[in-house]
Amino acid sequence: MPTIKTIIELIETFENVEPSEQVGVLKSIDIPRKEFEAFATWKEGGYTRNCIVRHEKFELILLCWDTGVKTPIHGHDGQNCWVYLISGTISEKRFKQKHHGFELTNDATLEAGSISYMHDRMGFHTLENVSSGLSMTLHVYAHPIDICEVYNEKIGSFETVKMVYDSTAEIKDVTQIS
Repeated sequence: MPTIKTIIELIETFENVEPSEQVGVLKSIDIPRKEFEAFATWKEGGYTRNCIVRHEKFELILLCWDTGVKTPIHGHDGQNCWVYLISGTISEKRFKQKHHGFELTNDATLEAGSISYMHDRMGFHTLENVSSGLSMTLHVYAHPIDICEVYNEKIGSFETVKMVYDSTAEIKDVTQIS
């Protein structure tokens, strides 16, 4: 697969591949960080979910992370999810749910250019920005994700949460990106 150098090329490529080919597309990315910055929003003490494109076959969401921020333990509503680290350092911990809590099954550190894959059949995971500055990750779903199971530590169980965006590019056609 040829090197993908722009977000336009990335979207066009995803429109023409099957979900089984998506990881190959991600491995071909060589897109400058500045291209992603056009879609970035930031929140002090948190992370933002910025929709680059939502297509019936896939969804591209840019997450922008403040230092030390982490997601709760969560699933992906049965969707294939790839995480491509654009900048910074992210820790990913995977868990299997046990009768009384969770068992850690994998603990990895992702650096720029790293790709991680997650699916509910693998358990649940949490991501944390462990770099000394801001981080950006591109999340690719084989199909759009509207809800997911999120572990609520206060009540000690999972809740179904509706996914929302902090920003939406509302790209109807890749020619809108310049």
